[in-house]
Amino acid sequence: MRTTYFRTLIQQRKWTYEALCIQWKRAREDLAEKDNDPRLVSVTLSRRTFDRWMKGDVSTPRPDTARVVEHLFGLTCAELFGPPPPASGGQFPGPSLEPAGTVDGITAPDRSDEWGSPTDVLTQARELVTSNTDPELLVMSQGVIEDIVSRYEALGPQQLVRETRLLRRMLHTLLRGRQSAEQRQQLFGLASRASGLLGYMAVNAGRPEHALAYCEEAESFADMAQDITAKMWALGTRALGLYYTGDYADSDAAAAEGIALAPRHPQAIRLLINGRARALARLGDRDGANRAIDAALELSDGQQDLPGGITACISFEPYSPARTLANAVTAHLSLRETQQVQRYAGQLEELITLSDSQWTKALVSLDVASSYLIQDDPDLEQAIAVGRSALRAGGPVPIRSVHQRGAELLQQADRWRSEPQVRHYAEELQALAKPVLPPAHQAGGQP
Repeated sequence: MRTTYFRTLIQQRKWTYEALCIQWKRAREDLAEKDNDPRLVSVTLSRRTFDRWMKGDVSTPRPDTARVVEHLFGLTCAELFGPPPPASGGQFPGPSLEPAGTVDGITAPDRSDEWGSPTDVLTQARELVTSNTDPELLVMSQGVIEDIVSRYEALGPQQLVRETRLLRRMLHTLLRGRQSAEQRQQLFGLASRASGLLGYMAVNAGRPEHALAYCEEAESFADMAQDITAKMWALGTRALGLYYTGDYADSDAAAAEGIALAPRHPQAIRLLINGRARALARLGDRDGANRAIDAALELSDGQQDLPGGITACISFEPYSPARTLANAVTAHLSLRETQQVQRYAGQLEELITLSDSQWTKALVSLDVASSYLIQDDPDLEQAIAVGRSALRAGGPVPIRSVHQRGAELLQQADRWRSEPQVRHYAEELQALAKPVLPPAHQAGGQP
């Protein structure tokens, strides 16, 4: 194995392969923008290449790979893959020349001395308090989580799952090492959010078993971090997954468990409206559902710093008032309270028009379309027109709930299936289903 400056830098920064990949992604995107060369955003670094570079087995990298690695480290390939400069920080890791009688670099104690070696005492203490986690990695991980959340509704789970799993793997690798108590708590909090993101993505992708597994992991990590926000969010996502599989009683129980942790916490808004209200409405508990809706609206009105607009569905922020209303629309639809559906949707209309959330536009519109069919005087023409517009608003690759909600609208229009507009709607819905993953049980709802 040949020691190179690249290997030395990686070891100094305590980067795993996964940590380097996250930095690599940022470097290639920055360079692509800087050099106006979009091709660079597709340049990847394989595990095999990383392992060869760490062993010093370096052939000339491909031109685009060389550009990215040079931009990332601010050094030429000749400098990176050559020997480390002696003046750049003292002696670098290399073959260890340990005296006889040493184990892992620690001198074996003289058995005639019950006290052991003072040198060994200090060496062992330093080893135990040394952290494998650079503080910059914690900041970087938080930035990656925020970046995934910001891009989620534009790209969807299929395009972001690999990146999120890479982050999770890096955090797990760090947790297997040593950190200070404060760093370890931060790591568990970040790991809880990474697992929670994967749980939410699994719900949207129609993978209920994965969703429950990731949510359970997120909950246990949140407990280790003593992070009540992450714990309540993970329970809300577990409730969401159970709702989509039709396990409404269990969904309500998961949401109630989260609320019990801190009934006045801003995260309780989501648990009340997205969790309990919608599940109870599906169970036919009109009084319980309306109590949950009222409690969510009252708690929302009492908050001072809620975000504006329509928050991203996967955000760790508390629900904005608009997203709370959007979920209330779904609950009232399940209760067949069509006037409430249309009243709340009217209040949301301007915000939805201005929002970047394609999925929210589609879901609220599909709820409104269904309300036109189940009201006392059904309006088929208006329902189908709104429904078709909603399908187009959901984007080219909608999440499963958009297709499920669209399918429910088609079921409600079954008695008019011979009408041309219903047939055209069915054709659009069928075309929309092609890019969607294999179905979970039918159950509509805000994501």
